[in-house]
This record gives sequence, C-alpha cells and structure tokens, in this order.
Amino acid sequence: MFLKNKIALLVFVATIFRCIIAWSIDLGNDEVYYLTYAQHLQWNYFDHPPMVALLIRLTTLNLLETSAFFVRLGPIILAAVNTYLIYAITKTIKDQKSGLIAALLYSSSIYSSIIAGVFILPDTPQLFFWMLALYALVQLIHTPKRQNLYLILFGLCAGLSIMSKIHGVFLWFGFGLYVVIYDQKHLSKPAFYMAILTTLVISSPILLWNIDNHFITYTFHSNRVAINQGINSDGFWRELFGGFLYNNPINYFLIIGTLIALSKNKVILAVPYLRILLLQSLPLIGILLVLSLFRNTLPHWSGPGYTALLILAGCYLSDLKKPKITKLVPYASYLIIGMVAIAMAVVLAYPGTLGSKKEAILGKGDVTLDLYNWNEFKTEFEKIHQKNQTSGLTNTSFIINNKWFPGAHIDHYIAQPLNMDFVALGTLADIHTYHWLNQYRKQLKKGDTAYYITVSNSFTDPNLIYATEFKKINAPTIIQQLRGNQPARYLYIYVMQGYKE
Repeated sequence: MFLKNKIALLVFVATIFRCIIAWSIDLGNDEVYYLTYAQHLQWNYFDHPPMVALLIRLTTLNLLETSAFFVRLGPIILAAVNTYLIYAITKTIKDQKSGLIAALLYSSSIYSSIIAGVFILPDTPQLFFWMLALYALVQLIHTPKRQNLYLILFGLCAGLSIMSKIHGVFLWFGFGLYVVIYDQKHLSKPAFYMAILTTLVISSPILLWNIDNHFITYTFHSNRVAINQGINSDGFWRELFGGFLYNNPINYFLIIGTLIALSKNKVILAVPYLRILLLQSLPLIGILLVLSLFRNTLPHWSGPGYTALLILAGCYLSDLKKPKITKLVPYASYLIIGMVAIAMAVVLAYPGTLGSKKEAILGKGDVTLDLYNWNEFKTEFEKIHQKNQTSGLTNTSFIINNKWFPGAHIDHYIAQPLNMDFVALGTLADIHTYHWLNQYRKQLKKGDTAYYITVSNSFTDPNLIYATEFKKINAPTIIQQLRGNQPARYLYIYVMQGYKE
C-alpha cells in the first residue's frame, strides 16, 4: 500500500509540473502545425499519420477550446497513464520497488516526460500505444493461458502506434525477432497471424492515402533523411548526444550501467523478459545510430526504445545494495526540474534573443522565440488592420505566408482570433499539409488584396516570391517585439494589392 501511494503521488506531482509548463508558454512551431491537422481530419497527412489530430480533437472538445493548455492536455493525460503503465509492467516482471524506480526514471526523462508528455507531437500517442504494446508482450509471457488475447492486443496496439508515427513498425520488428529466435511456438498459432492482420488493417489507411497522393509521405521523409556524401560524423554525434540529453544524462548513465551489469549476468530477471525488453529497445536505438552515420536523423526518433531500458534499469537498481548509485534516481528528477526551469526562464524572460542580432533577421536561430508571446503580435496587427480600414488602404480578410512555419503560428495566433482568412501560398515542400487544407478555405480571387505577414527570425521577402502574383507589394509596417526589455524579433506586415490569380 505504501508503494502504491508513492506511485499515485508521483503521477500527481508530475502531472501538476507538466500542467504548469503547458499553461505558461505558447505552442511551438511543430505543435501549432499539428493543430492544423485537426482542422480537417484525413486518413494520413503529408508528414505523419492521423492519431495526433484525433487526440487534439478530443482534448480541445472538437476544437471548441484551442488554447495551448487544452491542445497539450492529451500529452499530459497520456504521460500520467504511461507512468503508471511502466510501473505496472516493471512490477509484473520484478516487484513494486522496481516499478517505482522505473516510474521515477520515466518521469525524469526529457523525452517521455516533456517532449512526448507536454508537447503535442506524433510521439505522444505513439509512446502511449508503444507502452500498451510492451504491457501486452509482458503479459504474453506472464500469463500463458491468455496468450491469444495478448497477441491480438499487441497487434492492435502496434497498429495504433504506427497510425501515430511510422516508427511503430519497430514493435513488430523486435517481437518478430523474439519469436523467430526464442519462441517459435507462436508461429503455429492462428492468433499470431490475426495479430499481424490486425496491425495491417489498422495501419492500412496510411498506404491507401499515399497511393492516392503519389506516396508523397515517403518521398518527403526519404528526402528529409537524404544520404550524405561519406561518413556523417556530425549526424552520429548529434544522435548519440541527443539520446544522452533527451533521456536525462543521469538516466543515460544508469542505463549504460545496467547494460554493463547485464553483460556480466548481474541483472536478476527471468530470461524471457530480458529478451523481449532488449529486442524492443536496442534494434531501434542501434539502427538509428548506424543510420545517422549516413543520413540525417533526429534524436527523439529513438525515444520509445529507451522506455524498455528504463524498465531494465529499475529492475537492476532495486537489487543494488550500493546507496551511492541508487541515490542517483531522485537526482535525475532534480535535474529535469532544473533543466525545465532554466528553459522556461529563457523563453519567458531572456533579454533579447539567443539568435542573430542582425536587424533584418533578428532572432534567426533562436528556437525559444517559437514559444514566446504571439498574442502580442495579434494585438498590434489588429491596430494596423483597423488603421488600414479607416484610411481606405484595404479591408481585406486575407493573410498569406509562403511556409508552414511561421505560417501555422500566424494562422493560429493572428488570423483565426481575428476571424480572418489564412492561406499558405508556396511550394508543397514549403507549405506541407496546407496544400490540402487550402482547398477547404476561402480562396483568393482575381483583384483581391492580401496581407503578407512574416517574422524576422524566419524572414522571406514577398517581393522575391509574389512579384508575379500581385500587381503591387507595398513597403512593410514593422512591429518590434521586446523580451526582457531588449529587441527579440520583428513582425513584418506587407499589403499586397491586385492578385493576378
């Protein structure tokens, strides 16, 4: 009962911590872009499958409340459930003490607790269904009499994980290796093939949508991770160091220590559990590390693989009699609190910008500006729009940008609150899912006037891209934004007249 109360307290405190973060800062560029998914539901999108859009629809009450907190409510809820799931999985294969340690490590991970636990990304539902799939695999071993049920449950969760993010296929990759190498009896079970069929049916909309859209998702991702000339050492170190940072340096140290102990047969755990956890972690992590030598990868792609290693670490640490090592577990929590506090202080109060100080591109390279005070720009733009209406310069309802970023921010924080019409006009590679979303929005007609809005940290001169699309592009009105009483970035507002269709 004492340990159960501790896990409840951990879930409660971690949830409050995540709520404070979600409420305090604006949506990031990826988050506000995924919010556009929810505006028109599809079976798949240019970049990712649709589960993130469904989650946003659910927590925003069908887009009735789209403030940052409600958009991020899904990650907060699922992170709480995942914390209990990792506790339950570890308790099943070891004991309650191990489960509590694993849950503490999970809550201390930047990836699982913040990246997928606060920010609304495809990783959020992916990690939830990944954890459910791990639970099904552990129960498959733990409860032999109900193996058929857990096989089907695994197939269901793997399919839903794939419908969140394509990396979910690694669940079947790891389990397939386990079956072929260690537990071939499943190959003779109809339930095993039913599980495969379940996954294929659930994830089939991704394939069908891409057939209709010339496999654009795979073209995009293949270009995104294009092969470099020679060995990509920078990409390898970015992937390796990213895993170290995203999973919390202390957690990473404890994971490495666990793997060393495992190589010396010092991890006391039933062999089938060891095998299934290693095969649900090392292949994903190892393949991405090797791939990073030749292609550009992103460190959070391997995030789900580390969850199984946190379970192993919990099992190992619970048996240790050396307090110096086990005392590192709470320090991992202190570290993540400190890291997040510093990051939030930078976002909300850093004087000026961490990026470029050049006036034309002020703030370029400063990712913290993505999360900072977009409502100020809405207020200032509204004043300018009212002034233009009064002077007779324009009464247009159209706002344009040529890229998904900063277009999605401008759409969400300026156009929609002011009941104006946002349209992304640019190449498919630049506007992504707006290519489809534009079709359901009000269209520009010949002779129309439109605002072109952009920011200095992601500046594109409209004269270079729209000179043949509009008869006249007026000089911009410029709004300066301060942070910590120092210039952080500018908002550029152009009036473009005479659309040529």
